[in-house]
Amino acid sequence: MKNKAEIVRSVYLYLIALTGILMVVFSIISISNSLLNFFFREGEDLSWLLNLTLRSVAFLISGIFFFAFHWGFIVKEKRIGKRSENSELETRMNLFESIFFYALSYAGLMIFAFSFSGFLSNFAYVQYLEKTVPMPEDMTNYVQQTQLTVNIKYIIQNLIAMIIGAVLWVISFIHTQRSYTKEDSIEENKQ
Repeated sequence: MKNKAEIVRSVYLYLIALTGILMVVFSIISISNSLLNFFFREGEDLSWLLNLTLRSVAFLISGIFFFAFHWGFIVKEKRIGKRSENSELETRMNLFESIFFYALSYAGLMIFAFSFSGFLSNFAYVQYLEKTVPMPEDMTNYVQQTQLTVNIKYIIQNLIAMIIGAVLWVISFIHTQRSYTKEDSIEENKQ
C-alpha cells in the first residue's frame, strides 16, 4: 500500500464484499425458514411469511450485486494474493477524505438495500382480512380471505429512499474513482 487512503479503500472493498456475502447467507436462511413455516404451519400468519420472503429476496438480490461488483474491483486491482507493482494505483485523496467518502458510499449502499427490500415487498403486500359470511340457520362464521394490495404510500417512500441511497453511493463512487490515476499520469503531471 502506497498510503493510508489505499488501506481505507481495501477495507471498504472487503467490508462491502463481506456485507454482500452475509446478506446472501441470511437471506437464504430466512427464505428457507419461511418455506418451512409455510409447509409446517404452526399458527404462522401467511401474510407475514410472504412479506418476509419478499424482503429476503430483495436482500438476496442486493447482496449478490454488492459482492459481485466490489469483488470485481478487488480482483481487478489485484488486492488479493500477490500484487503486481506495475498495476499499482495511487490516489490523490488524503486519509480523512477517503474515510469520509468510503463511509458515505457504505451508508448509501445500506440505505439502498433496506429501501429496496421495502420497495419490493410493498408491491405485493398481502393481508389476510376477516370477513363475516352469513351461514344457514342464523349462524355467523368468520372466514379468512386473502387480499393482495399494493401499498402505494410505502412504495413511494422506499423509492425516494432508494434514490437518495443511490445518489449518495454514485457521488462517493465517482469521487473516489476520479481520485485514482495510473502512476504514469501522476509522473507526467509532476514534470
